[in-house]
Amino acid sequence: MSLLEKLKDNQLFTKAQLPVVTYINEHSEEISKITIGQLAKKTYSSNATIIRICQKLGYPGFREFKYQLLKELESNKFVKQSVDFTKPFYLSESDFEIINNLSSLYKETIDIINANLDLKQLETIVRVIYQAKRVFIYSVGDTSLTVKNFMNKLIKINIYAILATEYHEELFTSKNVTSDDCAIFVTYRGQKDLFLKCMQEVKKSDAKIILITANRDSVLTRLSNNQIILPNKEHDDRIATFYSQLAFNYILTVIYALLHKKVEL
Repeated sequence: MSLLEKLKDNQLFTKAQLPVVTYINEHSEEISKITIGQLAKKTYSSNATIIRICQKLGYPGFREFKYQLLKELESNKFVKQSVDFTKPFYLSESDFEIINNLSSLYKETIDIINANLDLKQLETIVRVIYQAKRVFIYSVGDTSLTVKNFMNKLIKINIYAILATEYHEELFTSKNVTSDDCAIFVTYRGQKDLFLKCMQEVKKSDAKIILITANRDSVLTRLSNNQIILPNKEHDDRIATFYSQLAFNYILTVIYALLHKKVEL
């Protein structure tokens, strides 16, 4: 869930915190330009109340909160509702229109993911992968090609990565995962019975489980330790898996880049 979405959920906040949250929602563009003291004065609250709100949302202080808020607001400026993520082009369109539509799809996919990305969760996932003895990766279908590319990148920076689903021995492989390892499940719908069986096996080992999906309500979400929930923009009547593969490729590239930085430092 993005910061902007969390700010809309009144149930997250106490009665004393709600006036501050309401002010932030109604004056979001202004927040990046004011100090914590100024916000406290405008909302008849205190610095301590604002800090508690920031911490409840996953940020150590007001500065970090403002940074994320500004990032999401900037990203949202570029998100246009005209892009059809399921059918980004039609055969009746000109070559130029198809190229332009695909260009918009690429740009807006990244903008939407950035706007909804939980940086704290991402940092935790990078740390889990970095500390793992082995990294088992699960994917099927079109996603397998994207994930295999990610696995090869990990190997190049000396991270022991295994594509568990490569030879259709994923259940057997899952039984050999240990508590020193981690497992990454990449699935857009999050509805594969096979993944559920594999995850249940991995869970027995106490290995950390990472899930990347667009299905927030998947049973896999409850079984996993850490999740990256992608905005669900692609529907069953899609031309092809354009958006989902772009989204997976981007988020896995981000994870790789942060891991590469960690390895080299």
